[in-house]
Amino acid sequence: MNLPNLLSIFRLFLTIFFITAIIYGRHDIALLLFIVQAISDVLDGFLARIMKAKTNLGAFLDPLADKVMLVSSYIVLSIYSIIPFWVTSIVIIRDIIISTGFFILYKLSYKGQPTPIILSKITTLSQMCTVVYVLWPCDRIYSKQFFYATAVLSVLSGFQYVVDGMRIYLKHER
Repeated sequence: MNLPNLLSIFRLFLTIFFITAIIYGRHDIALLLFIVQAISDVLDGFLARIMKAKTNLGAFLDPLADKVMLVSSYIVLSIYSIIPFWVTSIVIIRDIIISTGFFILYKLSYKGQPTPIILSKITTLSQMCTVVYVLWPCDRIYSKQFFYATAVLSVLSGFQYVVDGMRIYLKHER
C-alpha cells in the first residue's frame, strides 16, 4: 500500500459522500467533493510516476475509482434531472463496452496492462468538467453543446478502445 493507492481508495470513499450531498440538495458540498476527487485522480497518477510507486493494485484501483466516481456521479445527477439521461447512458455504455473488452481480452489470455489512450484522458476530463459545469452555482440555462461535446468524446474514445481491442485480439491470434 502506498500513497497513490491510498488516494484512489480515498476517491472511492468520497463518492459515497458526493452522492449523499446530491440527495440532500447540497450541490455546493457535492461540487467541492467532486473537485477533491478530480484532483486526487490527477495526483495519484502523478505521484505513482514520480515516486516510482506503480503497482498492480494501483493499476486496478485507479481505473476502478475513476469509473465509480464518474458513473455514480452521472447516475445520481441524471436521477435528479441535472444531467440529461441520454448523456448518462452514453457514458455508462462506453464504460461497459471498455470493461467488457478488457475482460474478454483477459479471458483470452492477453495479459498486458491496459493503457489509457490520450482520447480517453480527454474524455475523462470532459466528463469531469461536465459535472463541475452543472454543479457550479450560478443561474443559467445549461448549454446542450456542452453535453454534446462530452457525449461525442465518449463515443469516439469508446470506439477507439474497440478498434484497439480488436487489433490486440487479431495480433494475439496469429
